[in-house]
Amino acid sequence: MKRILFPYVGDSVGGSHISSLTLAQGLPDTRYEPVIAQHQSGPLSRYLQERGISPVEAPDVAFLNSGSFRKQFLKAWVGVPKLVRFLRAQQIDIVHTHDIRMHIIWGMAAKRAGLPHIWHQRTPTTAKRLDKYSAHAEQILAVSAYCRAQFPPAMRERASVLFNPFEIPEPANRAAAKAALLGRLGLSADKRVIGFIANLDTRKRPLLFVEIAKALVATGRQDLHFIMLGEARAPHIGELEGAIQSAGLERVVQHIGPQYPIAPWMAGLDLLIAPAVHEALGRTMIEAQLFATPVVASDAGGNPEIILDEKTGLLATPDDPQSFSSAAIRLLEDASLAQTLTAAGKVRAEQTFSATRHITAMLEIYDRLA
Repeated sequence: MKRILFPYVGDSVGGSHISSLTLAQGLPDTRYEPVIAQHQSGPLSRYLQERGISPVEAPDVAFLNSGSFRKQFLKAWVGVPKLVRFLRAQQIDIVHTHDIRMHIIWGMAAKRAGLPHIWHQRTPTTAKRLDKYSAHAEQILAVSAYCRAQFPPAMRERASVLFNPFEIPEPANRAAAKAALLGRLGLSADKRVIGFIANLDTRKRPLLFVEIAKALVATGRQDLHFIMLGEARAPHIGELEGAIQSAGLERVVQHIGPQYPIAPWMAGLDLLIAPAVHEALGRTMIEAQLFATPVVASDAGGNPEIILDEKTGLLATPDDPQSFSSAAIRLLEDASLAQTLTAAGKVRAEQTFSATRHITAMLEIYDRLA
């Protein structure tokens, strides 16, 4: 049985963790054993515990970035030998990394130990030096065509696209989920709930969501309530609270924070709005489609690879609250259109983004490298 290392920092939980751990837990245990290594305790610790995963402690090292190696030489000189010893002690056969801090230093360690390294890029990057840092990776993967297109030339030529994996849920009872959601929020049965599900960093456009809410309320609709689910750190939480107050929306826009599992929330929404830009492959849009929740997303980044405009959802002009508002009104007022789009979106999401399809493709790569 071959052992595959999945190393993580541990200071956050995001789409890259969910996707890669879905892969790790889906591997056939007669052929491959995933070794989950964590450098630091933090939000990931709780998430791993919830998934029944016991990580091993990774060595304490300073992480490298995509800047000049000359400036990072000392960190690599001290850290890489520690990681090599760890790889040998754990009898690792393949190193599979999922974020930039792990790619560079673990890639160096894998090379030093004579092990194959899979560089799995899950966020867009244009850092020119990645050509050099990724040169020794046996396999470079991008989670979308948009993500791949951002790579520097030599890296882009070597990269393949592999969409993230998603477990296909049982068909949702959306009426029951909506009733339960209204109960949790203390809302009356006539309310329509519009959601934003993402961490509150600038790229996700949380402040734009507030502007979209303001534009929708300005149309005179009194039946709308807006919820925001996602991790909030300073200074973003202060900016968000200030924007909500400035718009006079304290009673209709509610920041709830991160929620696990997301299914009860997603299935109960009347509409998901995804205003983020420069997304490689936004998980929430795919999850929404799997639960037959209507989606309006920005026509940017990898979003058009998920939402086919007028076929599986609606795309809006990036950073244009009126464009989002108009699209949202269409879906809220035209139940037939919403049902047509969500039915098609659910079928396509199940066919395109299933965990089974992803794991099968990854096994072909592991088999070739092992």
